[in-house]
Formats: sequence, C-alpha cells, structure tokens
Amino acid sequence: MELMKVLSCVRSGFVQNKGITFKSMNQYQKQIITGLLLLLFNADTKAQPAQPDGYTDHHVHLQDSATVQLGYRMLKAIGQAPTKVDSIVFDADTIIERLNRAQFKNAWLLSNAYWFGSPLTPIENEYEAVKKQNDWTAAQAARYPGRLSAFMSVNPLKPYALEEIQRCADSKRFTGLKLHFANSKIDLFDTAQVSQLQKVFALANKNDLLMIIHFRSGQQWNGKANTQILLNQLLPFAKNTKVIIAHMAGWGGYDKPMDTALNLLAAYIHKNNQYSKNLYLELSAVLPLTLNEDYKPATSKRDWDPVKSLKKRIRKIGADHILFGTDWPLIDIDPYIGLLNEALGEAIVQQILRNRITYE
Repeated sequence: MELMKVLSCVRSGFVQNKGITFKSMNQYQKQIITGLLLLLFNADTKAQPAQPDGYTDHHVHLQDSATVQLGYRMLKAIGQAPTKVDSIVFDADTIIERLNRAQFKNAWLLSNAYWFGSPLTPIENEYEAVKKQNDWTAAQAARYPGRLSAFMSVNPLKPYALEEIQRCADSKRFTGLKLHFANSKIDLFDTAQVSQLQKVFALANKNDLLMIIHFRSGQQWNGKANTQILLNQLLPFAKNTKVIIAHMAGWGGYDKPMDTALNLLAAYIHKNNQYSKNLYLELSAVLPLTLNEDYKPATSKRDWDPVKSLKKRIRKIGADHILFGTDWPLIDIDPYIGLLNEALGEAIVQQILRNRITYE
C-alpha cells in the first residue's frame, strides 16, 4: 500500500517543501484492499448498467503505468519499498465497477497530468508526458459517455500551461480543469504567480471549463489571507464558470485554517449576485479527522470541536453548494458515506449526495 499512501499524500498536499510527511492510513487499508479484491474478481466481466440514483463522485483519480512509475520514483527517493498493490492500474472499468456497486451514476475523472509538471518530481520531456496523461484520461472517460467526465490538469505556473489548457479545450473532450496549488507549489503572496493564475482562470472561463481546485498549499497556511486573494484577485477572472474548491478548502481532515477559509467562502456565496452562486465546495478527504497531522481530539467542552464547526459551516454555506467526492483511491464510496453519516448525519449527507452541477 506504500505507493497509494504516496499518491494520496501528493494529491492531498501532504508533501511538504522539505521532505514528505505521511498520514496513517490504517483505517482505510482494509476498505481499500476489499474494494480492490472485488474489482479484480470482476475484472473479466463486462460492466453491466447499474440502476443508479443519479449520484456523482466528483473527485476520482485514475492510475496508469506512467503514474505508477512516477510513484515508484517517489518511493525510491524516500527509501520505501513498493508492494504488489502499488503496481495496480485503475482505469475506466475500475471506476464503473465501483460506481455500479455503490449505485452511483457518474464520476469526474481528474487527470494526474499536473504530477508530471510538479517540482517535486522533475522529469524529461515534461510537456509531452503532461499531454499524454491528459489525453489518456479523456480517452478513458470517452469509453463510458454519459457516466464519466474528464478533467484535464496542469501545473499552472509552467510555460506551457496556457497552451495545454487551450489544446484540451479545443479537443472538446474535457468538462473541466483541475488545479493543485500544493503539488504545484503555488504561493498566492507572489504577485507574479497570481498574475499567471489570473490568465489561467480567464482562459478556463473563456472556454467554459469547470474548475476544481485543491486550494490549500501548506500545513502552516493562512486561511484568511489566502482566501481573500482567491476571492478578490482570482475568482473575478472566472465569473461565468463554476469553480469547485476541493476538500472543503483543506487537504485532509478539518482544522481552524479551513474553518476560517470556509467562513469567508460562505459569505461570498451569499452575496446573492450571479457570479457568487458559481462557487461550490467539495467534501472529499475531510474525514477521518486524523488525516490532518495537527488533529487533537477534544477532551472538554471548552475545546474546539472540528465536527461541530464543520457542520456549522455547512449550514452557513448551504448544503446545496457542497458536492460529494471520495478522492479515490484514497477511499471508496460506501465507506466514506458511512464516515460522513456518522459525523454529519444522514439527512445532510443525503442532501449533498443529490447535488449535481449542470453543464453543457
């Protein structure tokens, strides 16, 4: 399971500027292994149409051989040995099997192309690898039209970023654009980076691409200052497209910087103008709370309670502006719904599950 840990850390931003910090995945390992065994058992069986409830997993990653090889490089760099599970490829069939099993209809496939442009793992022929990864994701989604939607991705600071966004938009194979501020080492206090991001947001807006953004860029992160820059300097360049902030503005668990960010995002959403209603939050990787390295359980009524605070923010935002996601292969659908039901209550979770973003 070591590669899956690394991949989850990089997706969720757990890789720090100086070294890599791993989170405990013990609570997930049995769930993931069980799911993989079911998928492998059914690998030779053509996916049959489900009787889905119309639900969508809005945060899913595939894993081709190139992604596996890149993950192996990460493991070697930190002195970790891969396991058999680490070599498994997750393609469109994998996702359809898990959707059918959970009675879900749709999934957003978020390209891992930004990995190949990450300063964490420099590679040769970088842009070619980025294009290949985006194209592979689009090809996988095209195998199940009406059920899977492809999101391209790119490190927005790269010289080829705008070219790649336009290339993917011109292909008409992509629903949206995924950005990962942590993996790409985005610093919103760098005015040159903000200027480049404004061009990226404007280009996505011009091409009617949805945007899903891993917003948080570090463990020691100023939720207020970063969110103010997002709202005042970036979102005005994407007024006409929907922008989804992944992981409830975090990168695993729920803490006070996230809570501060959500308070500002909630106020923005309720400005009641035609632009603010285009902002959404996505719920993957918020639970269990131990995904955050600074998590400390409340021991008295005076202690800050992350679950109560999260529920309060959801009420303030409005459950209609929150989307369900799993960050597969971090966790599968049913186990994550179970965690959410326990923490938030089934009524809120069911309302969130029914939410879907409409797009042409």
